[in-house]
Amino acid sequence: MAISSDILNASILIVDDRKVNVELIYCMLSNAGYTSLTSTVNPLEVCDLHRANEYDLILLDLMMPKMDGFQVMEGLKLVESEIEQKTGPKIESDGCLPVLVITAQPEHKERALQAGAKGFISKPFDRLEVLTHIRDVLEIRLLQKELQQFITSLEVTLSERTAPLRETEELFYQLAGNLPQVFWVWDVQDQTFRYINPAWEKMTGRRVAPGDKLDKFFAAVHPEDMQRVIREAGELSRRSVDHDYRLLLPDNTVRWVHTRTFPIKDSKGVHRVVGITDDITHRKGADQRLLQLAHYDSLTDLPNRNLFDESLQKIIKQAEMNHRTISVLFLDIDNFKKINDELGRAIGDELLRQFSRRLLECLRVTDMVARLGGDEFGCILVTPDGSGDAGVVASKIREALRQPFNLLDHEITVTASIGISVYPTDSLDADALVQNGGTAMYRSKEAGRDTYRFFTAEMNARAIEKLDQENALRRALDLNEFVLYYQPKVELSMGRITGVEALIRWRRPGHGLIAPLEFISVLEQTGLISEVGAWVIESACKQISKWRRSGIGEIPVSVNVSGRQFSQGTLNQDIIRATQENDVHPELLEFELQTERALRENSIDSDLLELEMTESSLMTHAKKTAGILQRLKLLGIRISIDDFGTGYSSLAYVRRLPIDVLKIDRSFIAEITTNSADAAITTAIIEMAHSLNVKVVAEGVETVEQLDFLRERGCDEIQGYYFARPLPAHEIAKLLLSGNRFLKPAQSLIV
Repeated sequence: MAISSDILNASILIVDDRKVNVELIYCMLSNAGYTSLTSTVNPLEVCDLHRANEYDLILLDLMMPKMDGFQVMEGLKLVESEIEQKTGPKIESDGCLPVLVITAQPEHKERALQAGAKGFISKPFDRLEVLTHIRDVLEIRLLQKELQQFITSLEVTLSERTAPLRETEELFYQLAGNLPQVFWVWDVQDQTFRYINPAWEKMTGRRVAPGDKLDKFFAAVHPEDMQRVIREAGELSRRSVDHDYRLLLPDNTVRWVHTRTFPIKDSKGVHRVVGITDDITHRKGADQRLLQLAHYDSLTDLPNRNLFDESLQKIIKQAEMNHRTISVLFLDIDNFKKINDELGRAIGDELLRQFSRRLLECLRVTDMVARLGGDEFGCILVTPDGSGDAGVVASKIREALRQPFNLLDHEITVTASIGISVYPTDSLDADALVQNGGTAMYRSKEAGRDTYRFFTAEMNARAIEKLDQENALRRALDLNEFVLYYQPKVELSMGRITGVEALIRWRRPGHGLIAPLEFISVLEQTGLISEVGAWVIESACKQISKWRRSGIGEIPVSVNVSGRQFSQGTLNQDIIRATQENDVHPELLEFELQTERALRENSIDSDLLELEMTESSLMTHAKKTAGILQRLKLLGIRISIDDFGTGYSSLAYVRRLPIDVLKIDRSFIAEITTNSADAAITTAIIEMAHSLNVKVVAEGVETVEQLDFLRERGCDEIQGYYFARPLPAHEIAKLLLSGNRFLKPAQSLIV
C-alpha cells in the first residue's frame, strides 16, 4: 500500500498497559514506514505527552489499570481545548479527538464513539485492516491541518496584502478542490455561495455553483430533515453549526452527512461562513449496528433487558403525568430446559423465535415485548385506568399457545407461567415492579404452571377466580352443564306465539344457574365461543325436531351468534373433507357448515332457524359477514339484527344486507312512554324498517303502556316479561301442548 511521506511522518502515540501489545503495534507501524512513533504503557502520561507534542493520532487501549481509556479521552478533551485557546479553533470533519481506540469488547465501541473517538481497532489485530484504518484517519487529519494552515495564512495574507492574489487563489483551489469532504464558502450579505468544491457534486449528483442560493443546497436534503436543516441554516451568521442530517440522492439512496461551519468575521461582523460537510454514512451504519447489538436480542429481534428497563423507566415518568396504569407481565416457558436438552438447541432457538412472534400478535402496537434472557420474556401494557387488560392479555397469550409449534419436523405444544405487577398499585419504582413481576411469575409456577398470578393479593384473588371460571367453562361442554332456555316472541296484532329465542344458561355445580352476561365474554376471550356456539345451534335444531315429533308443530327458534363465530375464515382439512362428503359449496366457512349440518341431520326446514347477530358485532366484522350472510340466506335461514340502535350502523347499511328482522334494544323500550327521544327513535326505526320490508321485534317489554305504544306504532312482535320469562324447553312444551298458542299478560309467571 503506497503511503505519502507526509502521512508516514505523522506523529503517532501508542498507549497500552501491556508492553507486548505496544511492541506489536510499534513494529507493525515501523515496518509500514511510519517514522514518528512514541509509546507509553502508563495512561497517566498521555495528556502531558499530547500537550507537549500535539500528536496527529493516538492509538489508545480502553481497558487499562489506574486510568481506563474513557478517562484518558476526557482528559484529552481538556488538552484539545487548551491547544485551541492558544492556536485558535481547529477544522475537524466530525469534532472527534485524534484517537483510535483499541478494544476486544464490541459492547464498548458505541460508548467509545460517543466519548469522541474517531473509530476503533479490534483485537486480535488484522494487520491490513489496522494499517488501512490508520492511513485513512491520518490522511483526513493532515488534510484538515493543511486547510487550517491555509485559512490561517490566507487571513494573514489578506490582512497584510503581501501575497499575490493569483497565487493565493491557485493554492486555495488546489487545496479545497482535493479535499475528500465538501468544502464551501457562503456570503452572508448576498445569501449566496461564493465557492463549493467538486466533492459536493460527486457526493450528491447535484451541482451548486457560485452565486446559487441555499435552495440549491436544500434540494439534496432529505424531506424529513428539511425543516431542521433550514432552521439551522438561519443561524449560520450568528453561531457555528454542528449537526448530522440525511441527503436524498437522485437514485433515491440515502446518505448521512455531518456539517460543521465557521463564521468569518471582520470589523463589521460575520461576512463569510466556511463549512465542511463529510459523508458519515458508514459511521452511522456502524452506530446503528452497535445500537442494535446493545438494545436488541439477536435471536428474536425483540428488545433486550437493557432496552426493556430503560423503556419501563420512561413509561413510568409519562404515566405519572398522564395518570395511566402500567401492567408489567413476566413470562417463562414451562419446561423449556427439557425441550432444549432433549431436542437440541436448534429446536429450542426456533421455539423462542416462534414464541416471540405469537407474543407480538397478542399485544397492541403500543405495547412492548422484550426477551429478558433465556426463555424469559417481558411485556409492558399501558392503560387509561385499571389493570383488567393485563388479565385479558395473559389469557389471550395462554390461548395462543394452545396451537402446536411446528419446529423443524417436530410438533410441540408449550405453556407459559405469567406474573403480573401493576403501577402504581404494586410500586412506583421500575426496579421494584420488575422484582414483583418476577415474584408473581414464580407463584404461577408453584400453582401448577400454565396460569398467571398478580403480585397484589386482592388482584390475584380476582385473577384466580377468573381462571377457575375459565377452566370450568372448558369442562362445561363435555360435562353437559350448558342448557337452553326459550323466551316466546308474541305477535302484537293477535297475541299469538310466533316463535322462541334460545338463551343459553350455565348450570355450574355449586353456583346454580348462571346468566350469559357473566360468562359469554370469557368464552369470546378464550375462543371457546365457536365450539359453544356450534353446540347452541345443534341443540336448538334438535329441540325444533323434538317439538315437531311430539305433536307441538314447527316452532321457529332464533339463536344468538357471536361475531367471533364469523371471523374464522380459514378452511382446514376437516372442512374440505366435509364439503366433499356432503356436496357443500367449498366457499362455505366452518360456521356455515356447522349450521347447514345441524339443519340437515335434524331434518329441519331452514326457515325455522333464525340467527341473531348484534349490531356492534355486525359492524366490527362487516366485510367478512356480508358474504356469509348472503350465503346463509341462500340456505333459507332467517337473519336478525339484535340490540338495534346501540351500535354504529344505519338503516341505509341494513338495506344492503339480507336482513329479515330488526330487534329494537330494550334500552329504548324501557322509557318509550316517558322519554320523548326514545319514543321518537323507536317510532323512526319501526317506520323505516317497514319501508324496507323488514319485520320489527321490540325487546324488554314489561308494561301495558309499552305494549300499547308499540301496537299503535305498528310494531310486529315483542319479547319481554310482560308476556313471558325465558323458560326451560319442557315448560315451553307444556305451554304449547295445552293448545294455548296465545299468551295473556304474565301468563308464564304462574308456571
